[in-house]
Amino acid sequence: MNVADQFHIAAGLVAAMRSQWWSAEKIRKHQEASLVRIMRHAVAQVPFYRRLDLPADAIGSAADLRRFPVIGKRDVQRQPEAFIADGLATQDLHASRTSGSSGRPTTTYFDRTAWLLGKYILKMRRVAATCGLPLLRRVMIVSEQPPELLAAAASDGPSGLGVFFRRRYLSIHTPIRDHLTELARYRPHMIYAFPSYLLDLVTTAGQCNVELPKVDVLYTSSEVLTVAARIRIETAFAGRVYDVYGSTEFKEVAWQCHAGRHHLNFENVYVEPQDPGSCAPVILTSLCNFAMPLLRFDIGDRAVFGFDVCPCGRRSPHMVGIAGREGDMITLPSGRRLSPYLLTTAIESEESILQYRIVQTETNAFRIDAVVRSPGQSARWQGPLCAELMRRAAEPVGFMVREVDHLVRAPSGKRAVFVRRTPVPDDPDL
Repeated sequence: MNVADQFHIAAGLVAAMRSQWWSAEKIRKHQEASLVRIMRHAVAQVPFYRRLDLPADAIGSAADLRRFPVIGKRDVQRQPEAFIADGLATQDLHASRTSGSSGRPTTTYFDRTAWLLGKYILKMRRVAATCGLPLLRRVMIVSEQPPELLAAAASDGPSGLGVFFRRRYLSIHTPIRDHLTELARYRPHMIYAFPSYLLDLVTTAGQCNVELPKVDVLYTSSEVLTVAARIRIETAFAGRVYDVYGSTEFKEVAWQCHAGRHHLNFENVYVEPQDPGSCAPVILTSLCNFAMPLLRFDIGDRAVFGFDVCPCGRRSPHMVGIAGREGDMITLPSGRRLSPYLLTTAIESEESILQYRIVQTETNAFRIDAVVRSPGQSARWQGPLCAELMRRAAEPVGFMVREVDHLVRAPSGKRAVFVRRTPVPDDPDL
């Protein structure tokens, strides 16, 4: 990273530390002006949006966003070049790539300003807001990258970071027992990881009779963090968990404050308005990525947004509940769709279960793969648990529990709480 970029990050961080305390009216005006600017740019410079034949000078308010279609990941996968602004070569842009839950790769491109804002400035603001200046603190980052690519990840970023805090990278694909040794040696003040990884670490430490060190702050992302998982992680590390919500297409979208709400990074993204208290699709618009602007992008999740003043004092839009991915919804025999998180609270109430996954083996049959505290004892509690799951499903479906030694992760390093092993009628993901 060159010196100019590092100065840009420093100046941007100062501005972001101030803007997080803006009034609701100032935030609204800032977002509307940013929306008008990005919409005008899109219809004039981006092939996909130019096809809409909307004159740039006819766009003058946030309400004009409704004139654009809702798009999704598949639109970008089908014609990625149509979303790149005229005159830009992808090799000159910053790229973020993911395989996604479907296994089909998706690459999003960013211009320099958008990349520095989403990749560094907003992340640094979140750290400063949740744990203060991380001077002389040690950070452990558990990466989804394979071990051979960790060196490149560690060298990325402003060179001055090593002066303020130390970073250590671990690959989620290496043996977790080795991580216990590294954790005891490094004794980090902060950890970045998937919730499921931290639960694996807690379970493995218990199996090995190893005491985990105290970690002040733990940041989780990429998976839904349940209440039970949060309590277990915070208890094991005697620290505080802050969840981060983001995506490949927008980088860090929202972050959790001390009051527990996920504050939208309103300088970077705009969220489609919804009725207060309703659980609705999360539809986002990029505000500063002029290289590949994504307007009205359905990210595939459902959430409840709030717009009142948070107890922390911030007035930005915030998530008060994240229901998870739409594609993770369970389709029952009647066609009714059920959030798997309605079932997870029942499963997590059984203290014998350390890790689990819900598997739909047939349209009307489910299996709970579980790593248990005392192998061979599941018959004692399996009946009452399955009865409770059937009650919550409210349909004639069957549940069973299968004890397993471990749960396999996807190549991305994530571990889904629900997987489907059987085609479901009218399911677009199959």
